[in-house]
Amino acid sequence: MDLQQDKQVYEIAHRLTYYECDDTGHPTMSMLLSMMTMVSDAHSIALGMDTATIQATGGAWVITEYDGRLSPEQPTFGDQVILGTRAVAYNRFFALREFWMDDANHTHRYLHLRATFVFMNLKKRRLMSIPPALITPFESPEEKQLPRLGRPGSITAEAPVSQQYRVRYFDIDVNHHVNNARYLDWLLDPLGGEFLRHHRPVKLVIKYEHEVQAGASVTSQYQLVDDNGLHSQHVIVVDGQDCATAELTWTPIK
Repeated sequence: MDLQQDKQVYEIAHRLTYYECDDTGHPTMSMLLSMMTMVSDAHSIALGMDTATIQATGGAWVITEYDGRLSPEQPTFGDQVILGTRAVAYNRFFALREFWMDDANHTHRYLHLRATFVFMNLKKRRLMSIPPALITPFESPEEKQLPRLGRPGSITAEAPVSQQYRVRYFDIDVNHHVNNARYLDWLLDPLGGEFLRHHRPVKLVIKYEHEVQAGASVTSQYQLVDDNGLHSQHVIVVDGQDCATAELTWTPIK
Protein backbone atom coordinates (compact mmCIF):
# COMPACT_ATOMS: atom_id res chain seq x y z
CA MET A 1 0.00 0.00 0.00
CA ASP A 2 1.45 3.34 -1.10
CA LEU A 3 0.96 6.04 1.54
CA GLN A 4 2.11 9.63 1.25
CA GLN A 5 3.35 11.10 4.51
CA ASP A 6 5.13 14.43 4.57
CA LYS A 7 4.69 17.82 6.21
CA GLN A 8 1.78 18.97 4.04
CA VAL A 9 0.13 15.68 3.05
CA TYR A 10 -0.58 12.70 5.28
CA GLU A 11 -2.25 9.35 4.60
CA ILE A 12 -3.00 6.39 6.82
CA ALA A 13 -4.43 2.91 6.24
CA HIS A 14 -7.71 2.04 7.91
CA ARG A 15 -9.89 -1.06 7.96
CA LEU A 16 -13.61 -0.32 8.30
CA THR A 17 -15.13 -1.68 11.51
CA TYR A 18 -18.69 -2.83 12.06
CA TYR A 19 -19.49 0.12 14.37
CA GLU A 20 -18.55 2.60 11.64
CA CYS A 21 -21.22 1.19 9.32
CA ASP A 22 -25.01 1.20 9.20
CA ASP A 23 -27.23 -1.80 8.53
CA THR A 24 -26.40 -1.67 4.81
CA GLY A 25 -22.74 -2.35 5.67
CA HIS A 26 -21.51 1.05 4.45
CA PRO A 27 -19.93 3.76 6.63
CA THR A 28 -22.29 6.36 8.05
CA MET A 29 -21.82 10.05 7.32
CA SER A 30 -20.99 10.81 10.93
CA MET A 31 -18.33 8.09 10.98
CA LEU A 32 -16.86 9.37 7.72
CA LEU A 33 -16.38 12.77 9.32
CA SER A 34 -14.86 11.09 12.38
CA MET A 35 -12.37 9.34 10.09
CA MET A 36 -11.41 12.70 8.60
CA THR A 37 -10.74 14.02 12.10
CA MET A 38 -8.72 10.91 12.85
CA VAL A 39 -6.32 11.39 9.92
CA SER A 40 -6.05 15.12 10.69
CA ASP A 41 -5.06 14.28 14.27
CA ALA A 42 -2.57 11.69 13.03
CA HIS A 43 -1.01 14.34 10.78
CA SER A 44 -0.58 16.74 13.71
CA ILE A 45 0.87 14.05 15.97
CA ALA A 46 3.35 13.01 13.27
CA LEU A 47 4.65 16.60 13.28
CA GLY A 48 5.00 16.65 17.07
CA MET A 49 1.70 18.33 17.95
CA ASP A 50 -0.32 16.00 20.14
CA THR A 51 -3.41 16.95 22.15
CA ALA A 52 -1.41 18.06 25.18
CA THR A 53 0.78 20.32 23.03
CA ILE A 54 -2.25 21.92 21.40
CA GLN A 55 -4.20 22.41 24.62
CA ALA A 56 -1.14 23.98 26.30
CA THR A 57 -1.82 27.01 24.07
CA GLY A 58 -5.22 27.44 25.73
CA GLY A 59 -7.13 26.58 22.58
CA ALA A 60 -8.27 23.82 20.26
CA TRP A 61 -8.95 23.30 16.57
CA VAL A 62 -12.62 23.54 15.60
CA ILE A 63 -14.15 22.76 12.19
CA THR A 64 -16.67 25.37 11.02
CA GLU A 65 -17.72 23.91 7.64
CA TYR A 66 -17.38 21.01 5.20
CA ASP A 67 -17.99 20.98 1.46
CA GLY A 68 -17.47 17.95 -0.74
CA ARG A 69 -18.57 15.01 -2.83
CA LEU A 70 -18.97 11.29 -2.31
CA SER A 71 -18.96 8.41 -4.76
CA PRO A 72 -22.20 6.41 -5.09
CA GLU A 73 -20.01 3.33 -4.61
CA GLN A 74 -18.89 3.19 -0.99
CA PRO A 75 -16.70 0.64 0.83
CA THR A 76 -18.20 -1.97 3.12
CA PHE A 77 -17.44 -3.35 6.56
CA GLY A 78 -14.01 -5.01 6.58
CA ASP A 79 -12.63 -3.17 3.55
CA GLN A 80 -9.18 -1.61 3.73
CA VAL A 81 -9.19 2.08 2.78
CA ILE A 82 -6.74 4.97 2.70
CA LEU A 83 -7.58 8.14 4.63
CA GLY A 84 -5.76 11.25 3.53
CA THR A 85 -5.49 14.95 4.30
CA ARG A 86 -3.60 17.99 3.00
CA ALA A 87 -2.99 21.30 4.73
CA VAL A 88 -4.04 23.57 1.84
CA ALA A 89 -3.54 27.13 3.15
CA TYR A 90 -4.06 29.36 6.17
CA ASN A 91 -4.22 32.92 7.43
CA ARG A 92 -4.36 34.48 10.88
CA PHE A 93 -7.74 33.03 11.86
CA PHE A 94 -8.59 30.28 9.35
CA ALA A 95 -6.97 27.12 7.99
CA LEU A 96 -8.18 25.13 5.00
CA ARG A 97 -7.72 21.35 4.73
CA GLU A 98 -8.82 18.80 2.21
CA PHE A 99 -9.64 15.19 3.00
CA TRP A 100 -10.15 12.03 0.98
CA MET A 101 -10.86 8.34 1.33
CA ASP A 102 -9.54 6.01 -1.39
CA ASP A 103 -9.53 2.28 -1.88
CA ALA A 104 -6.37 0.42 -0.91
CA ASN A 105 -4.85 0.84 -4.40
CA HIS A 106 -5.71 4.52 -4.94
CA THR A 107 -7.88 3.48 -7.90
CA HIS A 108 -11.23 4.74 -6.57
CA ARG A 109 -11.96 7.85 -4.54
CA TYR A 110 -14.90 7.31 -2.21
CA LEU A 111 -14.88 10.76 -0.68
CA HIS A 112 -13.32 14.18 -1.16
CA LEU A 113 -14.01 17.05 1.25
CA ARG A 114 -12.68 20.50 2.05
CA ALA A 115 -12.96 21.84 5.59
CA THR A 116 -12.36 25.18 7.26
CA PHE A 117 -10.73 25.15 10.70
CA VAL A 118 -10.54 27.91 13.31
CA PHE A 119 -8.73 28.01 16.63
CA MET A 120 -10.96 28.49 19.68
CA ASN A 121 -9.99 29.74 23.13
CA LEU A 122 -11.32 26.99 25.43
CA LYS A 123 -11.94 29.29 28.40
CA LYS A 124 -13.48 32.26 26.62
CA ARG A 125 -15.21 30.07 24.00
CA ARG A 126 -14.32 32.43 21.18
CA LEU A 127 -11.92 32.55 18.25
CA MET A 128 -8.25 33.31 18.77
CA SER A 129 -5.34 33.78 16.37
CA ILE A 130 -3.82 30.49 15.25
CA PRO A 131 -0.56 29.99 17.19
CA PRO A 132 2.32 29.96 14.66
CA ALA A 133 3.84 26.92 16.36
CA LEU A 134 0.73 24.92 15.45
CA ILE A 135 0.46 25.90 11.80
CA THR A 136 3.95 26.49 10.38
CA PRO A 137 5.04 22.81 10.72
CA PHE A 138 2.54 21.88 7.95
CA GLU A 139 4.41 24.13 5.48
CA SER A 140 1.17 25.17 3.79
CA PRO A 141 1.09 28.61 2.12
CA GLU A 142 -0.14 31.64 4.04
CA GLU A 143 -2.84 33.49 2.10
CA LYS A 144 -4.79 36.62 2.97
CA GLN A 145 -8.04 35.14 1.65
CA LEU A 146 -8.98 31.49 1.59
CA PRO A 147 -11.41 29.97 -0.93
CA ARG A 148 -15.05 30.18 0.10
CA LEU A 149 -16.82 26.88 0.62
CA GLY A 150 -20.43 26.22 -0.36
CA ARG A 151 -23.20 27.52 1.87
CA PRO A 152 -26.34 25.45 2.58
CA GLY A 153 -29.66 26.90 1.48
CA SER A 154 -32.31 27.89 4.03
CA ILE A 155 -35.41 25.85 4.75
CA THR A 156 -38.46 27.61 3.30
CA ALA A 157 -41.23 25.12 4.10
CA GLU A 158 -43.82 26.43 6.55
CA ALA A 159 -43.96 23.06 8.30
CA PRO A 160 -40.71 21.13 7.70
CA VAL A 161 -40.34 17.62 9.05
CA SER A 162 -39.11 18.02 12.62
CA GLN A 163 -37.70 15.76 15.32
CA GLN A 164 -36.29 16.50 18.76
CA TYR A 165 -33.19 15.10 20.46
CA ARG A 166 -31.55 15.62 23.83
CA VAL A 167 -27.81 16.23 24.00
CA ARG A 168 -26.34 13.43 26.06
CA TYR A 169 -23.11 13.40 28.06
CA PHE A 170 -21.50 11.08 25.50
CA ASP A 171 -22.22 13.54 22.67
CA ILE A 172 -19.66 15.95 24.19
CA ASP A 173 -16.02 15.72 23.11
CA VAL A 174 -12.72 16.78 24.67
CA ASN A 175 -13.35 20.41 23.62
CA HIS A 176 -16.49 20.42 25.82
CA HIS A 177 -19.00 20.82 23.01
CA VAL A 178 -20.93 18.48 20.74
CA ASN A 179 -18.61 16.60 18.42
CA ASN A 180 -18.98 17.81 14.81
CA ALA A 181 -19.74 14.33 13.52
CA ARG A 182 -22.67 13.96 15.93
CA TYR A 183 -24.57 16.72 14.12
CA LEU A 184 -24.82 14.47 11.05
CA ASP A 185 -26.75 11.86 13.04
CA TRP A 186 -29.26 14.48 14.18
CA LEU A 187 -29.50 16.08 10.74
CA LEU A 188 -30.06 12.86 8.79
CA ASP A 189 -31.98 10.65 11.24
CA PRO A 190 -35.36 12.36 10.58
CA LEU A 191 -35.18 11.19 6.95
CA GLY A 192 -36.00 7.72 8.27
CA GLY A 193 -34.56 4.26 7.71
CA GLU A 194 -36.47 3.56 4.49
CA PHE A 195 -35.03 6.64 2.76
CA LEU A 196 -31.51 6.18 4.14
CA ARG A 197 -31.33 2.51 3.14
CA HIS A 198 -32.27 3.30 -0.45
CA HIS A 199 -30.40 6.56 -1.01
CA ARG A 200 -26.77 7.51 -0.72
CA PRO A 201 -25.38 11.07 -0.39
CA VAL A 202 -23.20 12.23 -3.29
CA LYS A 203 -22.77 15.86 -2.27
CA LEU A 204 -22.57 17.49 1.17
CA VAL A 205 -22.34 21.04 2.45
CA ILE A 206 -22.54 21.64 6.20
CA LYS A 207 -21.89 24.77 8.22
CA TYR A 208 -21.59 24.92 12.00
CA GLU A 209 -22.96 28.24 13.23
CA HIS A 210 -23.09 27.99 17.04
CA GLU A 211 -21.97 25.54 19.70
CA VAL A 212 -24.46 23.07 21.15
CA GLN A 213 -23.90 22.42 24.84
CA ALA A 214 -24.60 19.42 27.06
CA GLY A 215 -28.21 19.08 28.18
CA ALA A 216 -29.64 21.13 25.33
CA SER A 217 -32.82 20.15 23.52
CA VAL A 218 -32.07 19.95 19.80
CA THR A 219 -34.67 20.25 17.05
CA SER A 220 -33.67 18.76 13.68
CA GLN A 221 -35.70 19.93 10.67
CA TYR A 222 -35.48 19.11 6.97
CA GLN A 223 -37.24 19.60 3.67
CA LEU A 224 -36.93 17.85 0.31
CA VAL A 225 -36.60 20.51 -2.37
CA ASP A 226 -37.19 18.70 -5.66
CA ASP A 227 -39.88 16.39 -7.04
CA ASN A 228 -37.61 13.36 -7.03
CA GLY A 229 -36.72 13.77 -3.37
CA LEU A 230 -33.00 13.73 -4.17
CA HIS A 231 -32.08 17.07 -2.65
CA SER A 232 -32.50 17.87 1.04
CA GLN A 233 -31.91 20.89 3.26
CA HIS A 234 -31.47 20.60 7.02
CA VAL A 235 -31.12 22.73 10.13
CA ILE A 236 -30.35 22.10 13.81
CA VAL A 237 -32.17 24.56 16.09
CA VAL A 238 -31.64 25.15 19.82
CA ASP A 239 -33.80 27.73 21.63
CA GLY A 240 -34.78 29.35 18.35
CA GLN A 241 -31.18 29.70 17.14
CA ASP A 242 -29.82 27.92 14.04
CA CYS A 243 -26.75 26.02 15.21
CA ALA A 244 -25.95 24.01 12.09
CA THR A 245 -27.26 23.92 8.52
CA ALA A 246 -26.67 21.34 5.82
CA GLU A 247 -27.59 20.57 2.23
CA LEU A 248 -27.24 17.16 0.59
CA THR A 249 -27.75 15.64 -2.84
CA TRP A 250 -28.71 11.95 -2.95
CA THR A 251 -28.68 9.13 -5.47
CA PRO A 252 -31.04 6.12 -5.34
CA ILE A 253 -29.54 2.70 -4.65
CA LYS A 254 -31.04 -0.76 -4.88
